[in-house]
Amino acid sequence: MTDKFRSRNDSELPSLVKACPALSHWFSSSLGQEILSQQLALSQPLIEGFFGYHLMQVGVTDAVDFADSSRINHRFRLAACPEQKGAALVELEHLPLPSESIDVVLLHHLLDFSAHPHQILREAARVLIPGGHMLLIGFNPFSLLGLSRMLFSRGAYQKGNQMRAARVADWMNLLDLQADKVHRGFFRLPLQQRELLAKTAWMERLGSRWRLPWGAFTS
Repeated sequence: MTDKFRSRNDSELPSLVKACPALSHWFSSSLGQEILSQQLALSQPLIEGFFGYHLMQVGVTDAVDFADSSRINHRFRLAACPEQKGAALVELEHLPLPSESIDVVLLHHLLDFSAHPHQILREAARVLIPGGHMLLIGFNPFSLLGLSRMLFSRGAYQKGNQMRAARVADWMNLLDLQADKVHRGFFRLPLQQRELLAKTAWMERLGSRWRLPWGAFTS
């Protein structure tokens, strides 16, 4: 299985791996931390309802452990870049895992920033057991944050794919995966100042109450 592990030579790393350090830095900003906090709050009830023996987690940052609330005993994280914590640094397009071996797969923004998002989803589906669960967390292009990504391209989070939930659902159907209900979060303006973020909390309450479609992320 060692031949499927990616070399730590940066010149040989895929674009997703090169993007991870900048993305991790952005998620440590005020805006990034607020989004991570809401992603964690939204995903926890879902993760707590998943059962099985093995849970695999991979993402663009290891600032938050989304699997911490899981009841599954064997939870492990794979690293997408050398700076991350994880059981192993892997090539995500060719996971070094047996087919139908994982009960729960959690992918955090990998489809947003991979040059081969469909292949990553295909590999995740391959290792998932029949009847298993996959939780995908990604940015919503039809949001205030998504609009800023289309208008500007300087920040790390503004670069990458514009993945519509419907498009991902189509890919899942092709892989014999049944797309469940889409949850959305962070309906506020994408501001970096904590004080201004706090003042727009009413937008969050309104978006959640009315289940508006323009949350910054989906899961």
